[in-house]
Amino acid sequence: MNKIVVVGSTNIDLMAKVHHLPSRGETVCDAEFSQAIGGKGMNQAIAAARLGGDVIFVTALGNDHYASLLKKHLQNEKIITDYVIDDSEQPTGMALIYVSHEGENCIAVAPGANNKLQPTLLDTFKKALDRADIVIMQAEIPYQTICATASYAKSHGKKVILNLAPAKEADPELLSNVDVLVVNEIEGGIVAGLPYSNDNMDQIMIRLKHTGVKNIVVTVGSKGAYLITPFGCSHIEPYKVDVVDTVAAGDTFCGALAVQFSGDYITEENMRYANAASAIAVTRHGATTSIPTAEEVDRFLLQCECVSPQPNILQYEKI
Repeated sequence: MNKIVVVGSTNIDLMAKVHHLPSRGETVCDAEFSQAIGGKGMNQAIAAARLGGDVIFVTALGNDHYASLLKKHLQNEKIITDYVIDDSEQPTGMALIYVSHEGENCIAVAPGANNKLQPTLLDTFKKALDRADIVIMQAEIPYQTICATASYAKSHGKKVILNLAPAKEADPELLSNVDVLVVNEIEGGIVAGLPYSNDNMDQIMIRLKHTGVKNIVVTVGSKGAYLITPFGCSHIEPYKVDVVDTVAAGDTFCGALAVQFSGDYITEENMRYANAASAIAVTRHGATTSIPTAEEVDRFLLQCECVSPQPNILQYEKI
């Protein structure tokens, strides 16, 4: 069982489903309200725990009633909360979301306590990093904290998985401390310095290869995912399912990958497992409510065994 430390964000998602998105100065009535746990760090911690990881979550929670509720929720998922940071000045992070019946949305994120997770606090969770096999981070916390954490973890022999989402540029020093970079096609284009279009995925992957990261995973939604290692590039086909909601599918993928990762290189088997976990997630509504357990993924893979998608090995002599 991998010992996994997730360093990342926690949000409360406040969602209003409306007939149409309000224009400037407009009040839209008859909205349907819902509230859910979110934040990429929270989602990935829960995914890793449900899929069999021994998980510690490093995050910052605010000066409101959500903090105790979220800690209890994490503990119910068997996630260690000893290194959760309490921010007495800011509220817990919030995402305010309008979603129209046509599927359009607009979102405002108030990071709140997530901004408390500054690099000066690294000393408070070094003991957690020391006991880890794998450290996972995302880009919803301060960039300098990501850099400092990756540097410390790498220098102490830990494997570092960085999911660079939301999309953000990354400097070579940070990438030199990353063992696995996980991006979607848009994020990959930003890292590569080549904005994504429908016909330039090959060029983006070639540039990503030149970053020097040993393992690069590019998820491409319904088209599956690409794995780039020093040995070449593979396209891992997706599992065919009826998609209901794609929220947290990428986070589920990252959590699954962390649970399966061992040695120095991500394998195609690791990728198929992560694809299966995210395939289950998209058949369900919500974020944390959609994340499967290890038993569910095992059953899914067993059912798909006869038609399990095999990787297409791509020949990139230029890489």
